Amino acid sequence: MAGKAKAEFLRQHGGENYGYAYTKWHEQETPPFPWDNLLGWVRRLNGGVIPHQAWPGSFAEFTEKHAGSGDPGLLGLLQAGHGIVSGTEKNLPKNTSEYLGQTVLHTWLSSPWGHPKRNLLADPPEILSPEGWRRLVEEIRRVLEELKDLETHKNQDLSFWRSWREKAIGEGSFVRRAFLSTLAETRLPNNDVTLWDQSYVAAALFKSAVAGALLNSSFLWDDKGVKQKTRWRLLTVALGTEHYEARAVKIGDWTGAQGAIDAFFQRVAELIEVDLAVGSLLYRDSSVAVFSFPGEQSNEATPASWLNGWEQWLLERVDTIAQDLDLETPPYIHLSGPTRSLVPMVGEIREARNRIAIPVHRPWDIRRLNPSDARGHVCPVCQVRLNGDPTDKGKPCGVCRKRRNHRLNEWLQGKLGNDTIWFEEVADLNDRLALLSFSLDLEDWLSGKRIDSLRAQAIPEWARFNPKLDGAPNPIDPQGAYKSLVEYIQGRLSSFDKKDPVLRNLHEGYRHHQDWPSFFHLVVEDRVEDRAEAPSWDDLNDDQRAAWLAHQFFRKLPSPGRVYRFWREAEEFFQDLLREFRQLAARSPNPWRVWRLVVKLKRNPPGQGGSTNPVLYNGRWRGKPISLLRLPGSEGFLTVSNLARLLQPEDKKDALKDQQMELWVEDSQERHSVEVAEVSEPKDRLGVYCPVIPLELSPLRFRLLVPLEAASACVDLAVNQWRERFARVWDRLPLRVGVVAFPRPVAFQGVLEGVRNLEDALQRSEEEEWTVEEARPGPGAVSLLLKRKESRSLRVVPTFLPDGREDVFYPYAAVNDQIRYPRDFRHPGGQVYRHVADLRFGDRIRVAPARLATLFMGSTAERFDLPASRYLEDWTRMREVWALLQRVAPSQTALQHLRSELARAEVAWSAPDGDPAARQEAWRAYLEALIATHLEVKGNTLAALIEAALDGTLQWALDWHMTALKESV
Repeated sequence: MAGKAKAEFLRQHGGENYGYAYTKWHEQETPPFPWDNLLGWVRRLNGGVIPHQAWPGSFAEFTEKHAGSGDPGLLGLLQAGHGIVSGTEKNLPKNTSEYLGQTVLHTWLSSPWGHPKRNLLADPPEILSPEGWRRLVEEIRRVLEELKDLETHKNQDLSFWRSWREKAIGEGSFVRRAFLSTLAETRLPNNDVTLWDQSYVAAALFKSAVAGALLNSSFLWDDKGVKQKTRWRLLTVALGTEHYEARAVKIGDWTGAQGAIDAFFQRVAELIEVDLAVGSLLYRDSSVAVFSFPGEQSNEATPASWLNGWEQWLLERVDTIAQDLDLETPPYIHLSGPTRSLVPMVGEIREARNRIAIPVHRPWDIRRLNPSDARGHVCPVCQVRLNGDPTDKGKPCGVCRKRRNHRLNEWLQGKLGNDTIWFEEVADLNDRLALLSFSLDLEDWLSGKRIDSLRAQAIPEWARFNPKLDGAPNPIDPQGAYKSLVEYIQGRLSSFDKKDPVLRNLHEGYRHHQDWPSFFHLVVEDRVEDRAEAPSWDDLNDDQRAAWLAHQFFRKLPSPGRVYRFWREAEEFFQDLLREFRQLAARSPNPWRVWRLVVKLKRNPPGQGGSTNPVLYNGRWRGKPISLLRLPGSEGFLTVSNLARLLQPEDKKDALKDQQMELWVEDSQERHSVEVAEVSEPKDRLGVYCPVIPLELSPLRFRLLVPLEAASACVDLAVNQWRERFARVWDRLPLRVGVVAFPRPVAFQGVLEGVRNLEDALQRSEEEEWTVEEARPGPGAVSLLLKRKESRSLRVVPTFLPDGREDVFYPYAAVNDQIRYPRDFRHPGGQVYRHVADLRFGDRIRVAPARLATLFMGSTAERFDLPASRYLEDWTRMREVWALLQRVAPSQTALQHLRSELARAEVAWSAPDGDPAARQEAWRAYLEALIATHLEVKGNTLAALIEAALDGTLQWALDWHMTALKESV
């Protein structure tokens, strides 16, 4: 696939005749790339395990014949893996799909949800430059030379093999970065799957297919039908991560447990990917990992005898890894049934989560590190071991102490970059923090359910650009496209005509089949995510068969490459947010916000001088909190608190010199008065920091701690980024945001429980039906005014692509209606989808709404005081209301009085007496008088504030900005 990572490949597909053959890129190098010299040892080492006839004539044939079919042996297995990943993207006959091509001026890489990301030839990434290509070739050479060297020296140390693999294709590898930045398929709308997505998943499936062939003693290496017969299984490994999070007393307990959990999944990956070499990682979040795994062929009995005992053996190996890491809960492991897609992955993940929801879901032994663990109190963190100290109930056990120090050690070693690990440094000027939680409703995309709304082609567009098929007029009517197509297919089901002009020009594979049942199996049964919704040919009547075929011909498919891209793109979205959040959190007019100092005292506090571990001291200086960390072997103390609370921007570091401060060891009541002798700047990487603490980043959820003063800006950014990147699928891919604000002294365990409660409430939101009140087309987009429950929503949905063509692939809404417009289509289950440009007044659309909830926790008791979740765009409106108040409020006192009166009035007016309409009108009149009196406003400003008060937005703005943020006007 490296041959596609050249500008010539894109230019050729953009209309320029380069005569470039990407499969033969190795021949065009000077001298030709030496595949056989670098990989010939593989065949020699094989020793007959793989028969001679199963090998291609040369290793170069792997690059030249990977996309073919009908080859036996290793090439056939490669074609099986490649075909299931990219073949489903390219089943459109070339002569009737040319109109989908991109031009040289507009060759765009897009997100899997249609957001344009980069014009690859106008703004080329490094790999599309001559220097980038040369670097890629040299990197491939280096990777293969190191591989040969590893085997030549018979190195059996798995860590070396794992390191080689990580350097070759890991997160920081050049091959990965290069392949991520360009395309494997340039036609619309398949410009959403990168070269990396297709290559990585194809390689993973090929690897598992070869492993399955080696394990199966009866495998037919000379079978030319191996491509269609090959199937895979999914290996799911899970661990009850939520249990460790819920038991964390301090943040170090949770981050330390995360380190152990990450080590667990890394070692499992090493077992599967390197030691056994039977598969590759296809999905990973905080608690579940899914790997490709060998499966039986379609003509084998299920389950195949050669797979007997594998699941139990793997469970024993994975158990050993978990016990070596002293994990308190047993892992879960499961092998799926045979499949040709990644779509069953969501069901496997969901079942795994159900099992690990019970922490000890099967018998599990807890090891003791040493004999002293047999006495003392129960550990307050893990709650399953004794802490070895009968005198201290708050002391963790040896395992939990080690985990708690794990994060500190990583920070000291510089493994965390510039991110801090100290609450004291994250806290803002008011000593407050916010835990932000973001999640995308991704599961229905991974399962393929929501891909039903996306088009590989629009039926009327296809008919319009192909007025003739094989020299005859196209019988599909563009004005009644969906109905015309279904009726046409239905009329052809009585016999299978391989020369039918419509069907052979809709699917490349049609002409290669002999009957309807086999073709239907390939197009429907083998490509539909929910087998219950796609029964076999024999279970359907002709109406249903025609509906399913019409749907599958024109929908985007949940191919393995695309499913892999979905979760990887979601994770990338959160990673991009994290980079931006770091900038927002560090932004301050006071440069001391991100600086640390080294303080030497005239007399050190007693009792900790000989400690071999870092010791944290809390203290106060000039009535404000300060925290100092004493490092082993150091005479100085490192400041680990927000110095902007202590020093003004114009202050020099010597402002602390000769000053008195009071210090005490964490969790101790003994105070010590000390005096500063000397102040200096750290000489290493600890001098500056970024005031954020990432807690979790996975495809499904992103959590982090930020200064409360930066929380609103972070949420603003996330909302704007979501609106931009997911604008075409806003109704089917909602962002859910939880914000928990709290003073620093509030227990971390209580904060975590508060955010979990908030997340659970947001997850329970259901789909709603919104009504179109107005649809106004604009330049490149459609503005929709939608009625939802008791309010309205304005949405702007892009309807054009960057090259000026109308986007007929992504922006479709599920409507409660019949087929009315040319671009309308119906899922075989009955749901009708309509292009947003065709929406009209009164249309009712199904929406999975984006939601947000905020909670201020003054104490841990408030973790159960869950506020009602709001629509995400209400956050933006609340911020606008506060901005309005800042402009018009005569004083802070006036706002405080208004807030108090609103709270009192809401209680007084809550009794449900009298006529509801009359009460509502009286309540509006009362609010008008109240706001006008306190804020001295009138006209449009008064009207806007009255509307905000009626739906609670005004009260929310006052509570959030005045109570949580302590802002003033």
